Amino acid sequence: MTGGPSDRRSRIYFLPSMDRTAGKNDSRAAFDLKGAAFTILVLSLRSTDMNAVAAQLAEKAGQAPDFFRNAPVVISMQQVENELVDLAMLVNLLRNQGFIPVGITGGTEEQKQQAAAMELAVLAARAGIRTVPEPEEQTSSPDEDSEETVEQELPIAPALSAASQPDEIENVHILTEPVRSGQRVVIRQGDLTILASVGSGAEISAPGSIHIYGTLRGRAFAGCDGNVNARIFCQKMEAELVSIAGVHLVSEDFPEHLRFKAIQIRLHGGRLHITSL
Repeated sequence: MTGGPSDRRSRIYFLPSMDRTAGKNDSRAAFDLKGAAFTILVLSLRSTDMNAVAAQLAEKAGQAPDFFRNAPVVISMQQVENELVDLAMLVNLLRNQGFIPVGITGGTEEQKQQAAAMELAVLAARAGIRTVPEPEEQTSSPDEDSEETVEQELPIAPALSAASQPDEIENVHILTEPVRSGQRVVIRQGDLTILASVGSGAEISAPGSIHIYGTLRGRAFAGCDGNVNARIFCQKMEAELVSIAGVHLVSEDFPEHLRFKAIQIRLHGGRLHITSL
């Protein structure tokens, strides 16, 4: 997909940088330690039946093998805190499907001790791990009947909490050039507007809404700080993956009649609603 280190397509763009001081005037520093926003999958465990988990995990991984391969994942134990979980088997199942388990969130003290013994991180809620709550029963309104809806079982969550966002940032960012394959654009606050296309293999992320006045072929993450009111708009839908506030949809699940069309995507009742413009 990309060339060597000098290949301009492999560059990552952060708008703006989080760290303006670390290591600037210290030539002796061996490294800089700073915060950054990364996309992390959260597997919210609902059952302790590892046979069922194995079957559904293989099905899920098969939907987008290139996306899930070597993807870091955090295991949420919040829904099974009072049950016996074979954590070692679950970790092996994830690794066999190409995931990289990095830690757990929630769970009992015994489960946390077991995770620590397996050299997994034990993440508190303040670490920024978010899961999408169970959707409440909804009654469809007439204007929703034509929408395509999807509820995902493996929500994507940000690794950076909203409290750590810097204050001195513009609310809207506008890019006039295409985002090419291998490039990553991350903004810390507000909406992102792209007056061009987003190439296959590219990734864009914003806490607010994302507006693309061209073709979306890569991955788009709106509402990445948990903003459920964020939306995604694009003039031509060919995305690899779209996500709003942790609920995601991969290309294989897009409705055929909305491919290559101008669409908007919003989150309602824990589900993604896709509507043509």
